[in-house]
Amino acid sequence: MSHKKLRVGVLIGGPSAEREVSLVTGRAIYDNLDPKKYQPFLIEMDKEAKIFLLDKKKKRLLDLQDKDRKLFDLIFIALHGTPGEDGTVQGMLELYGIPYTGSKVMASSIAMNKVMTGALYRLNKLATPGFVDFSEPEWKKEKERIVKEVGERINYPAVVKPADQGSAVGVSIVENEAELRRAIETTITKFSWLMAQRFITGKETTCGVLERNGKLLALPPTRIIPQLGKFYDYESKYAAGGSTHICPADFAPEVNEKIQALALKAHKALGCRGMSRTDIFVGDDGELWVIETNTIPGMTPTSLLPEAAGKAGISFSKMLDMIIEASL
Repeated sequence: MSHKKLRVGVLIGGPSAEREVSLVTGRAIYDNLDPKKYQPFLIEMDKEAKIFLLDKKKKRLLDLQDKDRKLFDLIFIALHGTPGEDGTVQGMLELYGIPYTGSKVMASSIAMNKVMTGALYRLNKLATPGFVDFSEPEWKKEKERIVKEVGERINYPAVVKPADQGSAVGVSIVENEAELRRAIETTITKFSWLMAQRFITGKETTCGVLERNGKLLALPPTRIIPQLGKFYDYESKYAAGGSTHICPADFAPEVNEKIQALALKAHKALGCRGMSRTDIFVGDDGELWVIETNTIPGMTPTSLLPEAAGKAGISFSKMLDMIIEASL
């Protein structure tokens, strides 16, 4: 690379339920890009998925397909949820030949879908809680079969959640059949593909993975103690004081090492690139359960990935360097 600065467009916003978080994540990334190495730009995707360059209070519509195709050396994708985390934006940038950070189309798309992720975890011998998944048309036609299957295969308590939403959007914990039916009826109108998954009693932990000089690096695991909600829901995730993070996690050293090994294995199983953060439950039965992998983890100043990187001696700016280097 020549000595001139890399032009990095930080893509924020988007139409998803996680738009507000993306705005904070994106701002933190923009503010922490090393000015000696990068010339940063803020790019906002609005709720209609139009893309604007934000420049000293002015907004200009970007034409990435044509005249603005060569404006950036790299796009740092800071969109959470759809369409930024699910492979859609990645596909657009691939089409226009614009390099971008993080996982590519396939890994993004698979990791965003909990059903597909679960299938790949199993293929790779990663323990993940059992689930029954179904679409809205199936539910309409076969309610009794689905309810029976959940009772027989999953039992209660169970977690009902959309197959393809992040940030605990649309998640509920059900204790019996009546609650299961209610949760499905209210959620399936908004999200057309649901899963009912075995509820694991245990301690919640998460573990980030970065790349350094082409090698995968597992960060210290973080134990998450939810304060506001019953579990790490939207409130606990983003409210100040919503949850306590213990990093490195206060498990026995060999448990922490196992968590790190699982995070690396999940990252590889899904084909992630540059960064990921895998949520894992340390069950009261001593088992470790892999729940899901985030390809674009939150990067607000209080977020889990930067916090764990810091504990590993990697500053926010250095973490961004690593993510960018893995993408070029």
